[in-house]
Amino acid sequence: MIALSWVTSTHSHPRGTLAKIGMEMSTNWTDVVGRIIDYKDFKKNNSSLLIENARLRTENMSYRSLSMSSRLLHSRNSWESIPAEIIRYPTSFKNNVLVANKGSLSGLQPGMGMLENGVMAGLITEVSVNHSLVLPIIHLSTNWSVRLGYDGAVGILNWSGESVEYATLTDIPLSEHILPGDSVITSGFQGTFPSGILVGKVEELIVTEADEFQSVTIKLSADYKRIHYVEFLSKEGAFEVDSLLSKSSP
Repeated sequence: MIALSWVTSTHSHPRGTLAKIGMEMSTNWTDVVGRIIDYKDFKKNNSSLLIENARLRTENMSYRSLSMSSRLLHSRNSWESIPAEIIRYPTSFKNNVLVANKGSLSGLQPGMGMLENGVMAGLITEVSVNHSLVLPIIHLSTNWSVRLGYDGAVGILNWSGESVEYATLTDIPLSEHILPGDSVITSGFQGTFPSGILVGKVEELIVTEADEFQSVTIKLSADYKRIHYVEFLSKEGAFEVDSLLSKSSP
């Protein structure tokens, strides 16, 4: 150390070389720190963009079928969305459930539908102040009213308990002409979703001679293997309608 100190103090070339090495090390360290900060900012900004995209998708869904005059007349009946994140995904392989990071404090209520990347994905069953329990399509005790295309037959969608990528559509008349690749959308009859939200695509027809109806295997559009950012739908007056229907039940 003494010799090195003497050399650098009496010779300009070693002193310049060490200064250059020190400057390069400092630059490299600054670059590493900058990359870490940029990554954190990118992750934060990416989350914000995904949430904003969820909001814009729902806003577009609310207005896509309305003319300018209709928008003014029906603005009170448009659907709104509340973005959230799925923070727990405990799977039982039969009765899968999801937990979202927002609850009643954010305006969520039981009965609200959930979209994942703009497609139907689940339904809120319970809420706490800051969290919500969601039943996805891939749950054995759920049934969903869906339609084949925009003018096709309405049937019941349920999950068989097998692959998280597929579900079964039943109660479709044999007279209904179905082709692989046909779209399956929400019917709007349950009040949980507006009509026309994509559910999946027809994968395979299941028909036997003894049946009066045909069944269809559906490839679900919701990606439950990567589900993270979601949005919950609400509509003014929807729960009022549900209340009336419950009072009319015997």
